[in-house]
Amino acid sequence: MDSSIPVLQSEKLGLLSVPWVNAPLSFWAIWGTLALYLGLFGVASPIILGLYNYYLHPIAHVKGPFIASISPIWLIRSVSGHRLNNDIEKVHAQYGPVVRIGPNELSFATEDALKTIHNPGPDGGHFTKQGTIESLLAKLIWAAPNLLTTTDRTAHKRLRTALQPAFTAKALMEQEDIVQHHVNRAVESLGSKLQENKVVSISDHVGKMIWSIVGDLSFGEPLLHDQMSTYEKMKYTYGKGAPLLELFQFLTETPIFGGLAKLPVMIVPHIFRVPKNFLLMNQLRGCIERQGGRKDFLTAILSAKESAGLTQPEMLSNSALFAMVGYDTSATTLSAVFYHVLRDPHHYKRVQKEIREAYSSVSEITAQSVLRLPYLNVCIQETLRLTPPINGRGSHRISPGAVIDGLYVPKGVNVSADIWTIHRKPEYWALADKFRPDRWLDNGPGTVFEHDVRTSYRPFLVGPRVCIGREMALQSIRLTVAKVAFSFDLEMANKDTFVWERDAGNDYVWHDYHVLVKRRAH
Repeated sequence: MDSSIPVLQSEKLGLLSVPWVNAPLSFWAIWGTLALYLGLFGVASPIILGLYNYYLHPIAHVKGPFIASISPIWLIRSVSGHRLNNDIEKVHAQYGPVVRIGPNELSFATEDALKTIHNPGPDGGHFTKQGTIESLLAKLIWAAPNLLTTTDRTAHKRLRTALQPAFTAKALMEQEDIVQHHVNRAVESLGSKLQENKVVSISDHVGKMIWSIVGDLSFGEPLLHDQMSTYEKMKYTYGKGAPLLELFQFLTETPIFGGLAKLPVMIVPHIFRVPKNFLLMNQLRGCIERQGGRKDFLTAILSAKESAGLTQPEMLSNSALFAMVGYDTSATTLSAVFYHVLRDPHHYKRVQKEIREAYSSVSEITAQSVLRLPYLNVCIQETLRLTPPINGRGSHRISPGAVIDGLYVPKGVNVSADIWTIHRKPEYWALADKFRPDRWLDNGPGTVFEHDVRTSYRPFLVGPRVCIGREMALQSIRLTVAKVAFSFDLEMANKDTFVWERDAGNDYVWHDYHVLVKRRAH
C-alpha cells in the first residue's frame, strides 16, 4: 500500500513534466471552465440586472411599462418605430403624471416638473445635461461646444450673453430684408408650380426657403442645396441609428457594462463625423471676409469672438448650430401650420380674409405689420401647442438629487418633462387634442376655454436654455404664411391619406411629414 503512494506522485509529476501530453488537457480544461463561467455570467447578469432594476433600483417604486423598468427595450422599440411622442403620451394616460420609461429614466407631464427641471434651483442645485444622450453625442458630433451642447453653466451664460445681440428686436428688424428676400423667392417658386395645376409639396418648398434663410443669417450667404441634402441624410442616418443610441445611453448607466458604451460609435463611426465636416472651416473664413457690415447671426458670432473669446472651432460650431437647428424647427413648424389650417379649410379662409382685408398687395406685408393680425398669430400659437418644436429626446436632464412635483428623484436619474404630453393634457386644456385657435382669443368666463392652463404652454422650453432664436423663427413663419395666404387659394391634396399625429415620424426630431397642396377649386 505504501509503495503505491510515490508511484501516484511520480505519475502526477510525470504528467506535469510532459508538456505535449499535459498542455492540451490543461488548455481545454481552463478555457472550457472559463467558457462555462462566461456563459453563466452572460445568462445570469441580465437576469440579476433586471431583478435589481425592478425591485431594488432607487426609482423602482415609480409605475410604468414592465419592460421599461428592467431594460431599454421599451425606448428602443419606441424610437425605432418613430412613435416616441405618441408612446410617451399613452403611458402617461395609463400610469399618471410621472412614468418610468427606462430603468434609470422618468418622464413627467406637469407644469411644475417643467419649471423645476429647467430652472436653476433655489439652493444652487441644477439639473444638468451632462450624462444625457445629447451631451454624450455632442463631443462626437460638434467641432467644439456650442450654445446647445455645452454642459457648463458658466460657459453657457458666457455664450448666450455674447450671442444674444443677434436675436433682439432691433436685430430682427435689421435682418428682415434677408428674410423677405428668401420668402419672396419661395412664394414665386410656389406660384410657378401651382400655375400648372400641379399637386405641390409645400413642405419641400418652405423647407428649402428656411434652409436659405438660416444659412444666409448664419454664414453670410445661403447654404448650397447639396448641403441641405447632406443634413437630411444625416437626420435619416440618426433615425436609423436611434435604437443604438438608446442602448448607448443604457450602457453608460450600467456599471457592469459601462465599458461597452462606446460600442455603437465603433460600429457606425461615420454617423458621428458628418456634422464636423458639415461646413469646411475655409468656407466660414470666406464668409467672414465677405461680411461687409451685414447684420446677421454671423455678425454676433464675430462680435462674440472678441467679447467672449470664441475660438475658430467654436465659431464654426455655433454657426452650424444656428443653421441646422433653426432649419429643422422652423421648417417643421411651418409645415405643421399649413397642415392645420388647410386640414379644416375654414381656418385657412379666415386667415386669408384677415390678410386680404389688411393689405392691398403682397409687398405691403412686413414683419411688424403681421404682428397685428390676431387670427394668423393664434393659428401659429395653436400649432406650436399641438406640434412643439422642442420634443423627443433633446430636453432631458440628469437629476442632482431633488424633489420634482412632490417626488424625490435621486441623483443620477435621467428626467424629462414631456412638452408634447403637457400641451395635450386634458387637465390643462379643453378639447386638448383639437386645433382650436379661438382658445387664445375667446377664453373669458363662461367660455369652453376658460380653465385652460395657459402657463403650461412652453413650445420653446423654459429657463436659461429657452430657445434663443424663437423670435427669428416666428418672424419667418408669420411672413411666409401671410404671403402664401394672400397670394394663393389652396387646399390640402393629401387630407385623406396624411394625418400628422399618425404618420409623421418623431424620435429625436420630426421627419416624414409631407403636406401636399393644390389650387382650390372655385
